[in-house]
Amino acid sequence: MMGCASPIWKCPVEAYKKYLILPNELQGENKVKRSLALIIGVLFIAPAHATPMDTASWTNWTSSAPGSISGSFTQGSNTIDVTYTGNAFGVDYGSHIYNVPASFTNAEVTNTPGTNGTVLMTGGTNEINAFHFSQAVVDPIIDLFSVGQAGVAVTFNFLDGATFSILNQGAGNWGGGLLTQSGSSVTGWEGNGLLQFHGTYTDIYFTTPDYEYYYGATVGAVNAVPEPATYALILGGLGFLAWTTRRRKQDVKQV
Repeated sequence: MMGCASPIWKCPVEAYKKYLILPNELQGENKVKRSLALIIGVLFIAPAHATPMDTASWTNWTSSAPGSISGSFTQGSNTIDVTYTGNAFGVDYGSHIYNVPASFTNAEVTNTPGTNGTVLMTGGTNEINAFHFSQAVVDPIIDLFSVGQAGVAVTFNFLDGATFSILNQGAGNWGGGLLTQSGSSVTGWEGNGLLQFHGTYTDIYFTTPDYEYYYGATVGAVNAVPEPATYALILGGLGFLAWTTRRRKQDVKQV
């Protein structure tokens, strides 16, 4: 060994330090790795645990008087003001409407509107109803409840080329559960379910020509996409780990 003719256990530390990674240096590198792993774990795992509570933002209807039904929801960092015009006789805030959550949710839309309110209507006219948004909404979602009843079909006819899919359906507070889609129309016999529209909308127009007392709908949006800042933080953390590891190796070599 250079600079020391004695057995290694008798040589000064400085004579062989360059050939070893001392415990404190190794521990320092491991601490950095563990800290960053914890940060990244929180970023990925915490949102996964939060998913059942916050994937959908449903309209919180703050004004329920017929003719001035309004509220708001969020999509990303945007607050969307919503007004409803057309056939309606009020808003029901009862939680019983969504007491079979599986009929109104799915893997991507994991929460019901709860007590945010649902617009009540009876239909039976050719009046054009509308959910109007203060700014464009991407792929809005609608929950329908108690549409029609056994032997009495009720249809929502969506206008202006609106396209949608039925994401889920099933029983509701009064049983039932059947919704069927034909083009831009959906028909229910005591139907309950979740629709998602495709594209960007500032208005969703529809008619409800079939009378029944009563049925309802509400609208919202999905907020499951991670913010860009989350990805930036992850990438920044990985870059920091790479830089720190390289720096420590260089320091060891220079000892």
